[in-house]
Amino acid sequence: MDLYDENIARLIRHSLTGELSEQEWGELEAWLHDSEEHRVLFEKIKKEIRISSESSLFCSLNDEVAWLKFKTTARERKRRVYVRRMLTYAAVIVLPLAVVVGFWFLSQEKDTFPMASERVVKITPGRPRAVLITADQTVHELNGVQEQREIEVEKGVMIKQGGANLEYDSLVAPEQEVALAMNTLKVPRGGEFRLKLSDGTNVYLNSASELKYPVRFDEKERKVYLSGEAYFEVTKDLNRPFYVVMEEVQVRVYGTEFNVNTHQPGKVHTVLVDGKVGIKKRGMTEEVTMKPGQLASFDREAGTFEVKEVDVRQYVVWKDGYFTFENESLEQILNTLSLWYDVDVFFQSESAKQLVFTGYMKRYNDISEILNAITDVVGVNFTINGKTIIVSK
Repeated sequence: MDLYDENIARLIRHSLTGELSEQEWGELEAWLHDSEEHRVLFEKIKKEIRISSESSLFCSLNDEVAWLKFKTTARERKRRVYVRRMLTYAAVIVLPLAVVVGFWFLSQEKDTFPMASERVVKITPGRPRAVLITADQTVHELNGVQEQREIEVEKGVMIKQGGANLEYDSLVAPEQEVALAMNTLKVPRGGEFRLKLSDGTNVYLNSASELKYPVRFDEKERKVYLSGEAYFEVTKDLNRPFYVVMEEVQVRVYGTEFNVNTHQPGKVHTVLVDGKVGIKKRGMTEEVTMKPGQLASFDREAGTFEVKEVDVRQYVVWKDGYFTFENESLEQILNTLSLWYDVDVFFQSESAKQLVFTGYMKRYNDISEILNAITDVVGVNFTINGKTIIVSK
């Protein structure tokens, strides 16, 4: 098979978007087994495309002050964020990769990515939405606009949900004590949600995050399981420590406020706002003790922690409706934006990922305002095609 055949480009595109038919899968599998070169190329494309998987409680910033800081940093000159079909998309990085990735954008069928004049896909900020999976695997869609209602999370056990809030502290327990199983709250890309656990602990879940927790905690401990990013306000209970368990890290607290983020590439970030926590690698006994105003960064590859003093606002104001970037790389910033605005990001240049930007902006603004500001300061260009953003120097 031809390495750069347009049909192969279509098969690769469909595989990355989950649209492969059984026949197409057979064709792609045959091509991959045809040579090692094909398999290496396929892995390069997957790596470069980077298709991401799907209330003021602390130091709320004044809207106008924050916006002024953002405008000052970004300067007042604006550049247009180009919205156009990728008919003129240029070659990128390595030539073989350039040819196939070029096909990714250039060979779209007409009914997949029509001209902007025919249909413009609007990119909107995130909003309250989530999926609740109860112990019996019943799925409840939570769209953030529902009026107050009750949801049965276990036989005879009811909780309250209204708008962007889900509350277990007011649950009505059955007359006869029963073993309560786990519930799971999943927040997709472009979503956010607030959860109040049975002990009164508040949890703010950011986009592309998941929390697994018991309907009611037992008498010895309070343990939840997190993937993604969440801000916790833990109700103090000296007799029952509170644990946040992630894939590699466990955080132990008794009553405190902190933010945990597993989205950063190669890192797990824990930021302590108030109180005291102990954090450790799972399977180990030695804990790292944190104080307010500290960031503990766990390196997944090295298996080690680095603790340093930080301005915690940078890490927690997302729940108050802001983005705060302080000398962050474009790769980190665009990763954050991709989750909140539910877009896919592709860097045309590896060096562009390492450029840094500082800015303060409203989380619910149109994405074009943020991209214009980055363009003004850093000098990169953004091309929007549907819900895909291309970054070029």
